Amino acid sequence: MMRYLQLICLVSFLCITEMSAQSLKVDNEILRWEAGASAGLNNDGYQIDLSAAWFPLQYVGARMTLGFAGEIEEIGDWGNDDWDSADDYAIRIKLIPALVLRSPRLVNWKSQSGGFYLFAEPGFVLAPGAAGSRNARIFNVDLKTGINLQLERVVLSLGYGITDFSLYSGRPINHHGLPDRDNYITHSVFIAAAYKF
Repeated sequence: MMRYLQLICLVSFLCITEMSAQSLKVDNEILRWEAGASAGLNNDGYQIDLSAAWFPLQYVGARMTLGFAGEIEEIGDWGNDDWDSADDYAIRIKLIPALVLRSPRLVNWKSQSGGFYLFAEPGFVLAPGAAGSRNARIFNVDLKTGINLQLERVVLSLGYGITDFSLYSGRPINHHGLPDRDNYITHSVFIAAAYKF
């Protein structure tokens, strides 16, 4: 875990020292804020996130995300409100503060006033355990990376995430019974859309 933190700090420091101090401008207006949503799949099920970000510099910002992770319900159980049974699906809420690092424009798409950028978001996941869990880990390291397309005020992203957050930490009751283990690395893929203002 300390190696992850050291690597995240080193990459963050190197990226910040190479960044420009200019802020992104659209029609001579400085755009420092960004709000968006993302949806993805991970090795436990699904994840849905809502976020807000502030960019004091063009390529460096801070993001706060409120998200949910859970098991994917079987179609036959849709609309079933019997949450007191042993077949409950595990769901966790997450709060994710993160540093946002974006590369300079890789590809300039002049006809659409846009461009492609790489991004990395090292951060932390703060999450209470799922219903029925005991001593779940509530503090976890998180890293999201990927590529985004910025079209003036709209940002579309495709990304990959890795974290030591696990849905089944604390061994909660879940649809498939108790997990074999609850301490593992979670991998995810996601799509996201955001709007700059």
